[in-house]
Amino acid sequence: MVFSSLPFIFFILPLFLTCDFLIRKKVVLRNISLILISLFFYVFDGGFHSLKILLAYGFLNLVFGYLLENAKEKSCILKNITLFAFVSINILSLAFFKYSYWIFDLIHQSGYLLNVNVKKQALPLGISFFTFHAVSYLIDIARGQISGKCKITTFLAYFFMFPHLIAGPIVRYKDVQPDLDKRVDSKDLFNYGMYRFILGLNKKILIANSVAPLADMAFLYHVQSLSTLDAWIGALAYMIQIYFDFSAYSDMAIGLAAMAGFRFHENFNAPYRAKSIQDFWRRWHMSLSSWLRDYVYIPLGGSRVATYRIYFNLVFVFFLCGLWHGANMTFVVWGLYNGVFLILERLFLKDVLSKIPVIFAHAYALLVVLVGWVIFRADSLSHAMDYLNVMFSISNISNENICDGKILNYLALVAGFIIALIKVDAFNSSDAYEHKTHTIAYLVHGLLVFASVIILYFSAQNPFIYFNF
Repeated sequence: MVFSSLPFIFFILPLFLTCDFLIRKKVVLRNISLILISLFFYVFDGGFHSLKILLAYGFLNLVFGYLLENAKEKSCILKNITLFAFVSINILSLAFFKYSYWIFDLIHQSGYLLNVNVKKQALPLGISFFTFHAVSYLIDIARGQISGKCKITTFLAYFFMFPHLIAGPIVRYKDVQPDLDKRVDSKDLFNYGMYRFILGLNKKILIANSVAPLADMAFLYHVQSLSTLDAWIGALAYMIQIYFDFSAYSDMAIGLAAMAGFRFHENFNAPYRAKSIQDFWRRWHMSLSSWLRDYVYIPLGGSRVATYRIYFNLVFVFFLCGLWHGANMTFVVWGLYNGVFLILERLFLKDVLSKIPVIFAHAYALLVVLVGWVIFRADSLSHAMDYLNVMFSISNISNENICDGKILNYLALVAGFIIALIKVDAFNSSDAYEHKTHTIAYLVHGLLVFASVIILYFSAQNPFIYFNF
């Protein structure tokens, strides 16, 4: 059950809000209610297999936090050993479920361990996200930023909280601890949350889902028979789809949290208006990029080390960023591709971009990002290279066009680019800590949401892209 589904909108959401309202004076009961609703919600999407993994992660890291806090009080060496052990358990568990079959498949393809058979593991829903939640929680305890001796219900409410559980944003315990201990009961925050939820629903249904058929037709079609025009349409459609799909989920997660009295940080800040790849990663999936910065890049030395080490740190961080997205070489190459452009910008491109007209800097960033999305979306590296060859080749111009989507698909594509590239007040909002809404924008999306619900009623469920990661 996804946020953009009728059962969630007309059953889970009212149930959650009603329970939360009735016990709003008792923060412990509100946290328990949130835990139960979250687990109920999670079973619908992930099933009981995923639920068992989630419960194991949650209770293990609760215990790990207590043990780490005790180790921290005794000695620094014991703290570091304990932290390393507990973080390793989380990372190795993620690697087992997400990468073990892929790694052994690569070894088999190389001609080794041919007699060893490895069973493909069912991937627990959202495991990449709640693993990163666990790791940040443990590291922040070791750093003294939070205490590991928290209430059981407080930690589990954070860890199982359904708005961010399956596809983020990556929320740190220290950021929501004040709201877990004393919820913010504000009419303005609730209204803001409702607005963010319907904003996300409209972005998902009216734009992301509407351009998805164009991207699917191009990427699922036999690439050698694809026309150059279709290849560009498919790539541009996917560029809009993944942004509106993922930012829509973030909007809905932020909105759901706000309606319950929690304030999440933003996860997107108009990334397609970036003027460089460095700028893009300050705007795209900000909870992931800031997580990698704070828990990987800076501990490696960040920018305070020798130049060659800075470049190594960047490449390593974006290698992890790509690998985090999935067990496929396309994700790894996509991560490294972004890392290489960050290095090039440090070497000379940043100076070049600062001297040319802004429109060309925007065009550069968009083109680099677009090529990256082709690699990201392709089934394999060979598929990605063939697709890019069609995009930048004149030999396929005469091929028959297959992206014959309906006019509404193309209107959604155009609208998506307008909203992504030009500031449209109706599709922008303040931070949850400010929780301001604009009456006209609220009215616009309040009317559009009826169209979204009607489309949902007559169409098949279309899960969010980042559910796969």
